[in-house]
Amino acid sequence: MKCDCEERIGLEINSYNLFINLKDFFEQQEQEGLFLDIKVDEPYYLWRNGNREVAYYATKWYKCKCCGCLWEFEYPDFPQKGFVKKYKDGIYNGTQVIDSKIK
Repeated sequence: MKCDCEERIGLEINSYNLFINLKDFFEQQEQEGLFLDIKVDEPYYLWRNGNREVAYYATKWYKCKCCGCLWEFEYPDFPQKGFVKKYKDGIYNGTQVIDSKIK
C-alpha cells in the first residue's frame, strides 16, 4: 500500500468544483481502504467567555493507514469557505482558543 500524502498540501476551499473534487478524493481513498474516517473529537475553533463556550468542529477527519497523516476537512457553506488541513505527524494541534473576559 502506498499513499501520496507527502505530495499533498492543505488548502482553502473557495469553489464548489474544488469541494466536490476533494470530497470525491477522500471518499475514494476511504473506499479503497487507504484512509480511515475517524471521529472528530477536537474543535478547530474554541471561544470562551466566562462559563459560555462556543466550539466549531470540522466536518471530517481522515487518517492515512500508510503514513499516519491526519487530514482535517471542513466542508464549505458558501459564501463561507471550507478547508483541508494536513497534520503530517498524525497528531491534531489545530485548535485556535480565544479566551474573552466578561466586562
